[in-house]
Amino acid sequence: MTREEIAKKLYQESPEFREVKDKHDELDKKIAKLEKHFPMTHDLELEIERLKKEKLYLKDRMEEMIQEALKAS
Repeated sequence: MTREEIAKKLYQESPEFREVKDKHDELDKKIAKLEKHFPMTHDLELEIERLKKEKLYLKDRMEEMIQEALKAS
């Protein structure tokens, strides 16, 4: 099973994975929207950085779950 197939399977079968993936995708859209804001303020830059860190944490969590599933298969 490929990594992508496992990610799809986890999305379908694991409520935790689905929640993490949906939140990651939501943050991605929010960050893209905020980065288009003009003029960019310092507070907005800080908010974008905070969201990017949260998104990265979620990505790492998804990767952990994928790796666990790969080892189990």
